Amino acid sequence: MPLKIIIAEDEQSFRSGIVEAIDWQLYDVEIVGEAENGKEALDLMRRHQPDLLLTDIRMPQMSGLDLIRKAKEAGLSFQSILLTGYNEFDYAKEAISLGVSDYVLKPCMPHDILRVVLDMKQKIEASAQEERAFTEINRTWNRSIQLLKNQVLSQWIQQPLMPLEDRILAIREYNLSLTPEQIVVGRIELDKDDNGRNIRSNRDLELLRYAILNIADETLKSVYGRKLEVFRFGEEMLWIGNCPGQAEDFCHEDKLALLKNNLESYLMLTVSLALSSIKPSVNDAKLAYEEASRAMGARFYQGSGGIFVYSDRQSEQANNPSIWEDPYLERAEKELLAHLQNARYGEAVDVIEESIAYLKDQPSYSRSEIIWRVNGMIMELQRLAKERYASSIEWQNDLVNWMESIPTMKTLDDCSAILQKIVQSIVEAASNQKQLHRTVQATLELIRSKFHTNLTLEVAAKETFVSNSYLSWLFKQELGVNFLDYLHQYRIEQAKELLKSNYKIYAVAKQVGYTEERHFSSTFKKWIGMTPSQYQKNVIQEGV
Repeated sequence: MPLKIIIAEDEQSFRSGIVEAIDWQLYDVEIVGEAENGKEALDLMRRHQPDLLLTDIRMPQMSGLDLIRKAKEAGLSFQSILLTGYNEFDYAKEAISLGVSDYVLKPCMPHDILRVVLDMKQKIEASAQEERAFTEINRTWNRSIQLLKNQVLSQWIQQPLMPLEDRILAIREYNLSLTPEQIVVGRIELDKDDNGRNIRSNRDLELLRYAILNIADETLKSVYGRKLEVFRFGEEMLWIGNCPGQAEDFCHEDKLALLKNNLESYLMLTVSLALSSIKPSVNDAKLAYEEASRAMGARFYQGSGGIFVYSDRQSEQANNPSIWEDPYLERAEKELLAHLQNARYGEAVDVIEESIAYLKDQPSYSRSEIIWRVNGMIMELQRLAKERYASSIEWQNDLVNWMESIPTMKTLDDCSAILQKIVQSIVEAASNQKQLHRTVQATLELIRSKFHTNLTLEVAAKETFVSNSYLSWLFKQELGVNFLDYLHQYRIEQAKELLKSNYKIYAVAKQVGYTEERHFSSTFKKWIGMTPSQYQKNVIQEGV
């Protein structure tokens, strides 16, 4: 970039000589303003913010030295060269105090001025280069120290205090914003986005995590009295904070509501937060991290988008027996298989719903344990279907999709939906081998013709001349699915075709019978595993 100069000189002929006698462009210098008095020059400096001021000492309205003083008081950063005569050396002391860089004695020739300006230009460029180098060094240092902090904190949450390890010393050495006493560990988990936002690449995800940590740092500083460190542990986003004084009040759950609100407002996503109990010192960071992780496990039972604080109850649950030894679940699994073998499909669905309700009321098992148990159940259902309906069900494709979906399940309701889908597939295979009850057939016809209306169980029962309870029982018994779930699934299948045609989400929702787009999106996600927006983007990308 060219060096920007403003010339302040009350003698018009001398000023014009400076401007016109030198080809400034040749030397990569740009004269951005000329002034005949100090007041006019100050206005130009505020407007153009030059790199260099070339000014006479004596000018009308404001002297050159007053001009320099007022420009610096205004916060402007620039170098200055004085045009001065032999009899003006009385001003030298004040000029030095103002940081004047150089001077040119009048009268002078244009090349005298050019020489001083070019010399000053070289100094300004060298100074700028040095500042850039220092900024880069500072940035590298900050990045390195942050990595070191991250490594230290990650080590603390992975390992108990080692022999000869001094974490108080580490706090000083790495300038950690922590004190040794009374700490908590918090965890931030990015939930699936119900608004269908698509994170297209690992880089997008990294930028998102960076933003989350920045917002967490800014928000929680006030909560923890600036005694806080936010950091990454693999893909996890964590913080360690001090809780001085009345710790129970200071670190209460409602203090985290502000962080959740800020993250969801600024980034347009949903998050879950988890917090450990209060530990005596930084030496207990590993235990605090384990508690925060167990607290986050409650999201699996209670759903996404919550704030989960570790409790004594979770400590008791950690010592509970294995999920494989649970007598209730063992009995439920046997009942489920027996109901399917004897074509009691309604009872099979009831067993699934009751088992999910049981797990929600007694969240004593980790998400990973439940995932393994669900996997085992899928294998049993697959074995049953192969034995009884080998030629009627396409397990090769469906099973792969279900098994791929299991590890990504965030809640128990997601697991319930998958199990019910599998049971429904078995029922559909069985239905191909027998005639459906005429009332159920009539109800299916009604769904096909009126799915886009406000169709309810009550309306269907009235249309088929039976009671609500009888139709509900009969529908579940014959098809292995609740009336409402079947209606939702039918609507979703119709919606998929419309989404393939690139209809707007709100328009698709209305066309398949949903008055609220949000209700449509949550239902679509429950049965398909992704939001309508994500599904539509995937279809478009595959088409491309």
